[in-house]
Amino acid sequence: MIRRFETFVTAIAQISRCIQKLKSQEMAHFDLKGTHVMCLFHLSQHPEGLTVSQLAQLCDEDKAAVSRAIGELRVRALVSAPDADASGRRYRAAITLTDEGRAVAQQMDRKIIRAVDAAAHGYSEQERAVFYRVLLQIAENLQHECAQKEDADS
Repeated sequence: MIRRFETFVTAIAQISRCIQKLKSQEMAHFDLKGTHVMCLFHLSQHPEGLTVSQLAQLCDEDKAAVSRAIGELRVRALVSAPDADASGRRYRAAITLTDEGRAVAQQMDRKIIRAVDAAAHGYSEQERAVFYRVLLQIAENLQHECAQKEDADS
């Protein structure tokens, strides 16, 4: 059991570090950071636009970090976000990609596909399907466990 824990935690940490490194290396050309990448990715998947709250949930980031990233992307004309209302809030406004943002997102998509294909090297589509099903179940199980611990600590 201890060996399985060590293997699992080490592998997940290695995967996470590699993903972060690839994001940094591949997106340096665009001068983008991880949060920018994830915002652009999710906005490209939702052409109708997303709110900061929706993006924060999809990116698994806090609203403040996503709001800062959107502000930076807006300055660079990669996203279109309405101006703040009289109360200074923009959270309910839909953010969309500009034409330039869509072009960058398409280039990012090609890099993402290459990285995912490289990660999938050496196993079949059936094995990939099983892997993702199991990975998602592990994530769900751990999230449930974390939520129970938080409830018990409250």
